This record gives sequence, C-alpha cells and structure tokens, in this order.
Amino acid sequence: MAAVCAVVAGLTMALTGGHAAEAVDIRVFCVNGTKRIMADLEPRFESASGDTLIVTLGGTGELRHRILGGEGFDVALLPAQTLRDMATLGKVAANSMVDISRSDIGMAVREGAAKPAGGSVEEFKAWLLAASTIAVTDPASGDVSGVHFAGVLKQLGIADAIGPRLRLTTEESNAELVARGEAEMAVQLAHQIRAVAGVEFVPFPLDFQRGVVFAAGIAAAPPKSAAAQAAANALIVFLSGPAAAPMIIARGMQPAK
Repeated sequence: MAAVCAVVAGLTMALTGGHAAEAVDIRVFCVNGTKRIMADLEPRFESASGDTLIVTLGGTGELRHRILGGEGFDVALLPAQTLRDMATLGKVAANSMVDISRSDIGMAVREGAAKPAGGSVEEFKAWLLAASTIAVTDPASGDVSGVHFAGVLKQLGIADAIGPRLRLTTEESNAELVARGEAEMAVQLAHQIRAVAGVEFVPFPLDFQRGVVFAAGIAAAPPKSAAAQAAANALIVFLSGPAAAPMIIARGMQPAK
C-alpha cells in the first residue's frame, strides 16, 4: 500500500505546474509489447489527473497503418524507431518524443527443455534446425521481434529450411503457445516471455542480440484544446518519470532512462 501511495503521490507531483483543471479524454495508441505496462499505469494516471485514457492496442504495423491513414490520436506508445519514422512523416511531434522502456528479443522454451549450452552462433543454428515448430509474430505485421528473427534466419542461411516450421502469429502470446505445448520454441520480447509460467527465456547469441526501446510521442496534429495538449504532455511526463519506473520494472522491462 505504501508503494502505491508513493506512486500516486509522484504522479500528482508530475501533473502539477501547467496541467489544466478541465478533465479531458486522451486517445492513446499503445503497441502490444507495452500493453501490460499501460494496464498498470492507466488507473494510476486517471486517478491522479482526473483525465480518461482511451487506449487502442495493436501491433506495430497495425498502429502505423492507422496513423498513416489519418486516424486521430493524442499520444502514441510505439517502438522508438517506428515513432521516429512517424515524426519524419509529420504524424508525431518530433520534440515530444521520449524513450519510456526497454526489453530484449529472445526465445522461449518449456522449462527443462534442451537449450544451447554455450553462446556460439553454430550451436544456436543447430538448435534452431532441430526445432519442430517455432512461434513468431508475422514479420509482415511490422512486429520488431518477428522482423528481427527473419533477419537472423537469413544471416544464418537457414530461412528456407526453417520456413515450413514457423507458426506465424498476429495477436497471440507466442510464449503461451510454448507453455501449452503448441510450439516447441517461440520468439518474443524478454518481459513477455518471463510473464508466462512454465517457460524459460533463452537469449540470442551475442552477434544477434537486440534490445527494443519503446517511446511515447504526441500527435503532430493541433490538439483539440489547450486542456488536451496539457493532458497529453502530462501523460508523457508521467510515462517517462520516476513514478512509472517501479511499474515498468515490475513488468520485467527496464526504464529507458
């Protein structure tokens, strides 16, 4: 309870100094990789600010498509590179972008299953080739982990051999497929894997390791009102500030700062 009170107190302090008293709705586009963090932060922010978050969840590619299609939003929480691309295209205010959290891409296997004993690329390659099924988010969706794994397979020269054994997903938790015995391995972000009981996280070899940074930014389109602009700014301050950090850590990610 003391920890919750501290978080709310920190948020209240973050919202002082410029936040308008008028309560508003804030439209938030949130990528699936950070949905658990947003679920934790949403009630804290709403309770302290009086504003309401209207959260739309989706894959990276889906949200990118909706933004490019002109769908209205106030704040977007996306992989940092995608957010920078949206700023370049005039959809996100470049000076509003702030890094929020970080996670690593890796593999999930069932507890006790065989894993590469060392960190060599050749051992990792042989381990992948021995797999019967690997669940991975469809790279065509724009998902960072799926795109990265497709690149790894290409670099290893085994994309054609592994292709028939891939189970391409969109909205599913890949690690949960492993836990249920529906896939032998899965590719996903570390915090998503560690949130699933019965599976273990296996890092990529050093040559293929990649961290993913998630960032938040405000829509470049003019705000509906001064109150809406202030509320969007306050949400960015909160997401990137010390009040949110404990909840980010609790979900297995690292604060970006």
